[in-house]
Amino acid sequence: MSGEMEAAGDALTGGLAAHAVDRETHKGGAHGDHAHDGPCPNCGAALAGPYCAQCGQAAHIHRSLHSLGHDILHGVFHFEGRIWRTLPELAFHPGRLTRRFIDGERAKFVSPMALFLFTVFLMFAVFGFTGGALLGSSPEGVTVMKGTPPVGDWRSGIKEEYGRAEKDIAALKASRAAPGVSVADREALDRKIEQRIDERDAMAGLATGDWEKVAELGKRSEAKRAADARKGDGESEGAGGLNSGVPWLDRAVNDGLKKANDNPQLLLYKLKTSGYKYSWALIPLSVPFLWLLFFWRRDIHLYDHAIFATYSISFMMLLVIMLSLVAIAGVSGWLWGMALLIIPPIHMYKQLRGAYGLSRAGAAVRLIFLLSFAIIVLTLFGLMLLAMGVLD
Repeated sequence: MSGEMEAAGDALTGGLAAHAVDRETHKGGAHGDHAHDGPCPNCGAALAGPYCAQCGQAAHIHRSLHSLGHDILHGVFHFEGRIWRTLPELAFHPGRLTRRFIDGERAKFVSPMALFLFTVFLMFAVFGFTGGALLGSSPEGVTVMKGTPPVGDWRSGIKEEYGRAEKDIAALKASRAAPGVSVADREALDRKIEQRIDERDAMAGLATGDWEKVAELGKRSEAKRAADARKGDGESEGAGGLNSGVPWLDRAVNDGLKKANDNPQLLLYKLKTSGYKYSWALIPLSVPFLWLLFFWRRDIHLYDHAIFATYSISFMMLLVIMLSLVAIAGVSGWLWGMALLIIPPIHMYKQLRGAYGLSRAGAAVRLIFLLSFAIIVLTLFGLMLLAMGVLD
């Protein structure tokens, strides 16, 4: 009798254990183990756990609005957590930050390129509001310094140009309607009237932010000028123009310079938009000059210089953003002007010492060269933007 009871107890215990195993298996199949069967949906590698050993993607794929919101919040706060560790290091210990990132301590910091792109976006947003206070322009109605009117109000300049265009159009139409005007003169006046109308409309587009209209007018003007060039119109190849011996280059440069002279506001807009779009070019322009400072050291690579340049440029852009906001707030110009002159060399010196392990004297000597190189790089970048703004 006791043997039968023991057998029944063993059977009951085994059944409960099997039920528990089945329950866990079913649970795992719904939320974990079942998702681990088969290849990784991202890279196709065999799964052996909750994450792919090849690409790191989670084996269980969420497909719900809740999971989407979780991903967004995780991305925002994960970036925010890293950026609050990165910015103090970048501001006060730039050399240490550069060295730590180069040596592989990267998970806790924002990568240089991510920080650079974030800074460019922030600069675009801030300058869209301030109008570039440090460059001598500000949005309409904003006073840059207390007690003084807005400096270089760009919208006022556009309005003045618009008014001049209206007067020129009226005068040209009056000249065309005058008696005794020849057919050739009337055709020339028609071309001038049409050109001034396009320029007037471009000013209106700049004032209202209708960039599609500005771009359309620019393309139409370029098409007209190209047609005139094909007809043998040599006005753009005058005495003051380029004469390199390459006809297509001469026409492009001289035509672009004429457009810049006729419509400087449009050129300024092109330079501004190109500056944001091609700001990344500052990095490859800077690397060769940094290499010249350490070309004999085998332990320093071009990658190190690229990290140095990216973090340094990001800091300089953040500094310009901050000082622009300070200028808009009404702080005296000599204060932020002195900050703009003093802070960059100090930051470069500290970054040189920490990133490359230099002595005080070695960092000071290289700082002199680096400041000169920075001016050269900015000049090259400005010429590149000017060429793109003129030739585009």
